[in-house]
Amino acid sequence: MEAAHDAALTTDPSGPVERDTAEAQARDHALLALGETCWKIAHAARVSVLIDAADYYANLRKAILAAERSVVIVGWDIDSRTRLLPERRPSDGYPATLLAFLNAVLEKKPELHVVLLAWDFSMIYAFEREFFPGYTFSSKAHPRLHFVLDGAHALGASHHQKLAVIDGCVAFSGGMDLTIRRWDRPAHDAYEAARVDPAGEPYAPMHDVQVAVDGDAAVALYDLTRMRLEHALRYAPQSSDYAPPPALPEGDRARATEVWPNDLEPDLRDVAIGISRTHASTSGDEEDVREIALLTRRAFASARRYIFIENQYLTAALAGDALAQSLSAPEGPEIIAVLPKVESGWLEQSSMGMLRTRMLAHLQRADRFGRLHIYYPRVPDLGEHSVNVHSKLLIIDGRFLKIGSSNLSNRSLGLDTECDLSIEARPGDARTEQAIERVLCRLLGEHLDLDPELCARTLAEAGSLAAVIEARREHTRSLQPLDIEEDAPLNLEALGELVVDPERPMGPDAFVQSLLPAEVRLPAVRSLVSTFGMIIPMALVLWFWNSFPEDVTSAERVTHLLSQLQSDPFGVAYVCGAYAVLGLAFVPITALIGATALVFDPGRAFAYSLCGALLSAAVAYAVGRAAGSQALRYLDGPRLRKLRERLHAQAFRATVVARLLPVGNFTVINMFAGALRVPFGSFLAGNVIGMVLGIAGLTVLAGRLALVWQRPSASNFAVLALYVLGLFGASLLLSKLFERQPRKS
Repeated sequence: MEAAHDAALTTDPSGPVERDTAEAQARDHALLALGETCWKIAHAARVSVLIDAADYYANLRKAILAAERSVVIVGWDIDSRTRLLPERRPSDGYPATLLAFLNAVLEKKPELHVVLLAWDFSMIYAFEREFFPGYTFSSKAHPRLHFVLDGAHALGASHHQKLAVIDGCVAFSGGMDLTIRRWDRPAHDAYEAARVDPAGEPYAPMHDVQVAVDGDAAVALYDLTRMRLEHALRYAPQSSDYAPPPALPEGDRARATEVWPNDLEPDLRDVAIGISRTHASTSGDEEDVREIALLTRRAFASARRYIFIENQYLTAALAGDALAQSLSAPEGPEIIAVLPKVESGWLEQSSMGMLRTRMLAHLQRADRFGRLHIYYPRVPDLGEHSVNVHSKLLIIDGRFLKIGSSNLSNRSLGLDTECDLSIEARPGDARTEQAIERVLCRLLGEHLDLDPELCARTLAEAGSLAAVIEARREHTRSLQPLDIEEDAPLNLEALGELVVDPERPMGPDAFVQSLLPAEVRLPAVRSLVSTFGMIIPMALVLWFWNSFPEDVTSAERVTHLLSQLQSDPFGVAYVCGAYAVLGLAFVPITALIGATALVFDPGRAFAYSLCGALLSAAVAYAVGRAAGSQALRYLDGPRLRKLRERLHAQAFRATVVARLLPVGNFTVINMFAGALRVPFGSFLAGNVIGMVLGIAGLTVLAGRLALVWQRPSASNFAVLALYVLGLFGASLLLSKLFERQPRKS
């Protein structure tokens, strides 16, 4: 199945544009080459560039209201709470939020089906997204709304396309997902009252770009979404009750005029659209699809006057090398890059931000002739915040325009699933060149607070993008030079290209093998290393506790509070409650047991830890059971799949082994067991038997560690080492005993 899908992605399947027609169009273009830099070249009667989500969401909503047969939305994230309009009660009578709006439209249109296809995201994003979106959409959605999570991708990859296709005749593609914290107006006003998340919390201004197309280009994008949906359904048995939509009937193409939003003015008419992709093969039999990477490199190399970039990231080695080569030449284009002032969140600042710093330093070294200009958008009254540039746009010399989902990152050019749309003016095609220049002036006008027509005249007079930008530097709304030295909490640059921004899929054990010696790569030993790794944080806590003077840490006050907790008759209730709450926050159980052992005497520490761990396990089990099959999408993985097989076969024995020899996060396994409806009695009994040794061992270990800290002698270190080895050995031995299958009679 994988090979068949990848073959479909790497060939030119039959579609709305006949191959001979497409090849004839391709001969007129220097950059768009079928089978190399693009998948298809398809005609669009109308093309509109939508700047910022207020414009995109409003026009998408109008198109959906005109739909009769199908709405297909593909995204990196789709959130049911997304507000499509700022008004609480829109004048047309339909709701403003996504799920309620789609339900209302489906209620009115009996022939309509809506398909939402979202990336089955990594758990690292769990707290940034709607929790269990599959459950929300399945439990609260209309029967003809089909929500599918797509986990069929290469290891380490994400599905990053942002597409919406209405009746197969009008399509939207670009950088915007239908998710929260994306909506904004072009003014990016610091006091925009409607720019709040579902909790009512304001967020920073957001700049992004989407493009709307109709005609054969929309039909081609419909085919692309259908192919992806078919592939996802092969690997999502929970969604197998829904079949992907059929190939588009010819008659639907004529509906474009009815579906196209009536007040959306096209930026271009009757133009060829290049559709380019990135897709990492999910099988070893097919080559990766890297059309966007090749197109980007050729576009940079073709530039003569200017390269204008708006992008969330600038970390891709391919892009950096191409730009550096252009900057090193005595004659070449000026390069204007509009980037975020800082990456979003401390983790991105520490990883992608540090990689960007390295890339910009590389480009500055190559800029021997002063043609590199890196900016960020400044808006008045934002204080410490800035406009979050999320767009993925490239304009070359006013003759080439590319808008899509791909960042200038290694992931986007080689690993993730991406889709970009491009327009290239043929030689002598002044109409298309003028249209592309108008799009450029709309973007510059937004950043510089200039009317687009005035911006066009200023640009014509100055003859340089950088000159126009520099002339507006003193205005409160302007583009400001970006300081390449990003102030990040940590420097994770060393892990960047390996983990954060890889260009190729990574083998399952590649990262572990790169960090650990061969003798600790066995799954059993690796699990134990993870479990007993709590020694390090415990030691750090002790060091932190003893490193500050009393007047700074108020140790006496803390000691008094701890003594109250120790003597309080409800102490065990407080501890158990903390285990339940922190367990749901995925705090490692070993850290909780270690903290308990440091506060209480060994007897109570053992009893409290066992009670707290069992309560935490029961609560997580209940959450998993309530979420049902939807939880399995988030809790799955190679080791948990192995546990699932064991849980189905022998629930008690598998639970004991999971606790003696952990195969994953404590809370995740408990939720997994609940979602699989493992018998609760067997599950709880297995937890008791499996955790007694570990809790007793860790409780005593905490005492031994405190003793070593107080009296760091060679003998005490030796006893501690022997004790740890004994725990290792006992856990391995007992796990092997419980793993043995009972003899058949």
